[in-house]
Amino acid sequence: MFDALNKVLDPLENVAMVIFMSIATLLTVIQVIYRYGFNSSIFWVEEVVIYSIICMSFVGASMGVRHGVHISVDVLNAIVPPAVNRWLHIITAILGIAFAGYLAYFGFQLYLNTLGRGQLTAALRLPMAWFYLPIGISGVLLILRYLWVIHEAWTKPPVSLAEELTAETDKLV
Repeated sequence: MFDALNKVLDPLENVAMVIFMSIATLLTVIQVIYRYGFNSSIFWVEEVVIYSIICMSFVGASMGVRHGVHISVDVLNAIVPPAVNRWLHIITAILGIAFAGYLAYFGFQLYLNTLGRGQLTAALRLPMAWFYLPIGISGVLLILRYLWVIHEAWTKPPVSLAEELTAETDKLV
């Protein structure tokens, strides 16, 4: 089940990241050209770039869990046996699920409250709720990714940190 879910989520997240990054980069370049080339600017570009970067960070959080690249302190992983290491991964994933649950719940609450108030963005005059929606969606994606981490830690045989680092180095080459 998790492999099928990853096959769906991975391309969607990759495409979303490319789209948000392309929008931010392209609009920033256009804005620089307008400012310094034509001594003018497009009033809505900064807002779109900021919202694009925010969306990138929420999608990137899910991708970071999937690929195990979030910042972490590996002192315990280095000194405990592989069986204990498995439980450390599971405990951190459970804590991550708790955080992601709060993120999803309060993100969707923020979305619904803002939608009910009819608040609009400053420059684009679009419903502000649309730009709060990625918070809740990110929470759901993080929960799915942390569940995958628990599944992987539970089903794969425990390995030592040295074996894990060797495997990661082999992937990079």
